[in-house]
Amino acid sequence: MYKSTIPGIDRTTVDDLWCDGCLAERKSMFCRYCKIRDCTTAHSYEGCHRCDTFPCEHIDNFPMPVGKKVILRTIPYWKEHGTEKFVRDEESRYTCPQCGNALFRGAKRCNTCKTPVELD
Repeated sequence: MYKSTIPGIDRTTVDDLWCDGCLAERKSMFCRYCKIRDCTTAHSYEGCHRCDTFPCEHIDNFPMPVGKKVILRTIPYWKEHGTEKFVRDEESRYTCPQCGNALFRGAKRCNTCKTPVELD
């Protein structure tokens, strides 16, 4: 999916994937080429939830289907409910209902107890 847009992707290492979040200095190799991150930085927004033109072409053209689905679900919710509630609800959403293990976006089952989950 990224071969045509990210130089050197075929030589990816674990270090290339480390990321401290959208507002941090250390970015994964994917985030270094993220049009959404570039846009929010250029407008001094902490995220798309601050933008009046959401969704835009950057969202429409987002290359990861699960990521795009999550963005389209979360940003309107974040705008409506604010950061604290948004974060609490996302943390709750990405926690296994069976064992309480933290889950990742796109998970189909808990990696600890193997319970199937429907997250995104």
